[in-house]
Amino acid sequence: MIYLIGICLAAYLWLLLILRKEGCSLGLPAAYLFSLLLIHVPGAFIYAGARSDTFNAFVTEISMRFTAVGVVCFVAGTWLARSRSSTPGMQASPVVEHTDFCRFCLLGGWFVTYGLSPLYRIPSIAAVADKGGGIWMLGVMLGLRAAAVRGDFRRVAFWLGALVVYPTLMLLLGGFLSYGAAAAIVVLSALAISTRHYWRVVVSLGLISFLGLSLFVNYMRHRTDIRKEVWGGAPLAARIDSTVDMFRNFEWIDLSNKQHQRVIDDRLNQNYFAGMAALRIQQGLVDYLWGRSVWEGVLSLVPRALWPEKPVYGGSPKIVAEMTGLVLSATTSFGVGNVMEFQINFGFPGVIGGFFLLGWIIGTLDLKASVAERRGDLGRLLLYFLPCVALIQPGGSIVELTGGSAAALAAAYGWKWAWKVWSHKRAPLRGSSSGRFSNASIQRVSAGAPGGDRLARIPLPREH
Repeated sequence: MIYLIGICLAAYLWLLLILRKEGCSLGLPAAYLFSLLLIHVPGAFIYAGARSDTFNAFVTEISMRFTAVGVVCFVAGTWLARSRSSTPGMQASPVVEHTDFCRFCLLGGWFVTYGLSPLYRIPSIAAVADKGGGIWMLGVMLGLRAAAVRGDFRRVAFWLGALVVYPTLMLLLGGFLSYGAAAAIVVLSALAISTRHYWRVVVSLGLISFLGLSLFVNYMRHRTDIRKEVWGGAPLAARIDSTVDMFRNFEWIDLSNKQHQRVIDDRLNQNYFAGMAALRIQQGLVDYLWGRSVWEGVLSLVPRALWPEKPVYGGSPKIVAEMTGLVLSATTSFGVGNVMEFQINFGFPGVIGGFFLLGWIIGTLDLKASVAERRGDLGRLLLYFLPCVALIQPGGSIVELTGGSAAALAAAYGWKWAWKVWSHKRAPLRGSSSGRFSNASIQRVSAGAPGGDRLARIPLPREH
């Protein structure tokens, strides 16, 4: 088991080297892979020692073989997307001030997420609004990255504060930690590319993983109480108090702690489902799907507003129960996950081809988004960023990947139009501040960014 974990971690470090080579990346492939490893590696680690002779360890190891192959193929796909690219602009400085754009993304995303929540009851519009609301992540990502590179700690604090708004409200209003954690991973992955020293990034990732897992086990210890207050309609003060209880008698993650092991095994060990499904296929108890769920992913591209009776839904408890033979609780979410779904369709060839294709798509979208941002083509940036973020669902299904990315693309076209209108109206007020280099911004970046002295030799990007 240890060698499989080692392969996964080594592949992640390889991916960071690929993305950092030219610095032309928003870190989205790294965000996907970190999220994938988060639901496979911790669960595998607890079975790598004394518990390695149990049935759970057996099925976990089966899954980890598929996971290790999938991780390597994902990195290879990302590498191919970048190595064969001749996109101009890859050598430009990654630090450009887009102050107006960052504020537009942040406020627009919050407005859609919280102000238009009643629209979430309408089919198709709900999907577009949900994915479109994620534009706030782009604003925080770009703002935080620029502030960190310049060493502007006041603005770093501001953007970090903006980052924690969504996870905090998701916890207080919905009782969920996972959605906020996923958004934070997307935003912070950009720093893994822009931070100057590679080993500082590696150490920081280790520290973040330790803190994140510690927060997770404490959240799980209080999750029932938190959701009882939230789902029961308790006053905000009571919700805050139950959430703050998480940090009283805070426990650091300890993988030798039986309670911590149980929590991780229950919620961060996607290997159990994938391994059970693979074992049942080997025993002839079930057969491969032979592309059935892939076809359902194609059907998900049809808007429900046009096809109200569409038999395809997001989520995957039915397919998990069918392939694992388990009786699952109707009140708990059980995602099929990319490893399991690629495997139950076509076995190892499905894992190899599925992850390679996914790595190539995410790698291509990430590269094009970064190049568009460097050129100041912020409208086009949205067309790549939002669909790419929609694909960062390693615990989801193909239906969610395809349907979510299509909804995100529709939302991106809307945001592109809104940005064009908004930026043109503000052009007389802001001068050349947003999406365009000014002499002042060149001086500020040159003073704080590695390689900033090369900015003056870069042609000015056009504003869109």
